[in-house]
Amino acid sequence: MVQRFQIEDLVAQDLSGVVFRALDTATGRIVAIRRFFPFGADGGGLLADEQSAYRRALGRLAGLNHPALRAVICGDCDPVDGMPFIVTEWVEGVSLESALVKGPLSAHAAADLLIQALEVCQQLSHLLGEEAVWVETAPQSIIVGSAQSGRGFTFWLSPLTWLGDGTQSRGLTPLLTLTEELMGWQDRPVSDHAGGGLGGWLKWLRHAAASASLHEVRERLVAVVSAESPYPAKHLVCHSSANPPAAATPLWLANLGLACVIIGLSGWLFFLQHAPDPSPHLPAPAATVAPGELHEASLAPPPPVKPRVPPNLTDSRPPAVLAGQTNNVHQQGGVIPWTSRELLARSDDQQVVVEGVLSKIDFSGRKKTLYLLFSQDPDRNAARGAVALKSATADLSESALAPLVGKKVRLHGTVHVLKSFGLERPEVLLKERAAIEVVPAP
Repeated sequence: MVQRFQIEDLVAQDLSGVVFRALDTATGRIVAIRRFFPFGADGGGLLADEQSAYRRALGRLAGLNHPALRAVICGDCDPVDGMPFIVTEWVEGVSLESALVKGPLSAHAAADLLIQALEVCQQLSHLLGEEAVWVETAPQSIIVGSAQSGRGFTFWLSPLTWLGDGTQSRGLTPLLTLTEELMGWQDRPVSDHAGGGLGGWLKWLRHAAASASLHEVRERLVAVVSAESPYPAKHLVCHSSANPPAAATPLWLANLGLACVIIGLSGWLFFLQHAPDPSPHLPAPAATVAPGELHEASLAPPPPVKPRVPPNLTDSRPPAVLAGQTNNVHQQGGVIPWTSRELLARSDDQQVVVEGVLSKIDFSGRKKTLYLLFSQDPDRNAARGAVALKSATADLSESALAPLVGKKVRLHGTVHVLKSFGLERPEVLLKERAAIEVVPAP
């Protein structure tokens, strides 16, 4: 795959990775190649199971299409060091950071950017199985497309959120910081009416960032600007993985379409003759903000609009399976078998007792964590014990725990669920030797 692309220039480099401008010899198009450092410049690459999950996620993202997101072409992991890379389309333009040097954006431009960011995040959340701000929100990473590109604001996928080790925040806080930077509101008191009502939305989000859904945040923002986005998120989520249309349309299908148009026009004329006058309070549709309109006048105060209640997220796990696992736990005095991964995944940040026969001791790729595995396969997406070696005592070292291999043990600790690319791996965090109990043989 690497031989397919000819590197032309080094575009950017920071602690999160490096970006190259390259020629795709298969298509003759210019592309952007980004090599990520998921654990920092001094950290290692992805482990075997993480690489497999990364490739599966790339397969899903390859079908994603939104004008505000760099389209994914392909990607993989370096076979030498496991570092992931991704190839996306190249978008000509300037960074939003350079545009902000001239001053804050107009409220209209800022709202347009935020709505598109939320739409992209809704699509990505649908594909990756978890709600988060999946795009980078730093102004230097957002491109304002040139007139020749035909693009407006364009986002990168966020490597720290997508490829992180589980310690990165996946809340909505990045949207708060981005809004303040767009409007020049950093460290300034903001009234509810500032920015045509954008200030009130920002103040609401500061209190709701921990619990609000992307859907609710977007709906409230659309209500504030009194305009529908040009790319409805509901439509985009349903069609985010759809195949592109065929290049030509059969003659019979064209004739059928013409007949439908004629019938539709007749019905529309009838409607115009009998329909009541439209309400003057209905919002007008918004147009995508062009780069030349970034610093125009702010929005007028919108009429009050009642926001819609967001739908609850559904859980894909079979209820009968979880109910059966829960009953078994109660029968065993609160001890959870290590095979009950779904139940443990629901116990994130809770105290638990996990039981199983210790199979082996393993380490993370960066030798920062010691793992107590109940399975011989270290890449299996299953429960395991985890000891942070940086703060571990001598009785939690590999040599001290080796005699436990082959014995039935109970791990007492707090569950931390590592979430990556739709996978959920529960880890029981162990801080002292007393948290590991050997179960006597019957």
